[in-house]
Amino acid sequence: MLLRLPLLLLLLLPLLLLLLLLLLLQLLLLLLLLLLLLLLLLLLLLLLLLLLLLLLLLLLLLLQQQLLLLLLLLLLLLQLLLLLLLLLLLFLLRFLPFLLLTH
Repeated sequence: MLLRLPLLLLLLLPLLLLLLLLLLLQLLLLLLLLLLLLLLLLLLLLLLLLLLLLLLLLLLLLLQQQLLLLLLLLLLLLQLLLLLLLLLLLFLLRFLPFLLLTH
């Protein structure tokens, strides 16, 4: 019986190492996912900041009554809003099933 125990441990060692490796890989993937989420939130924050700056510029142009620049800026603002909505939609499509499954 004592001879079988080290042999059994020797046989289980590669399996335990494989499980440990899989656990580390899963942790690494989770960290990568969190990093991507952080990057997405940072991008969203930058877009919101750009949106705010464009709104300020829009107000300034409105006060100066420059219609062509005002129209171009409105189009750019609309494009940024659409991009923001697209990012939000992508975020929801990616994480909504996960959020629904966990709650």
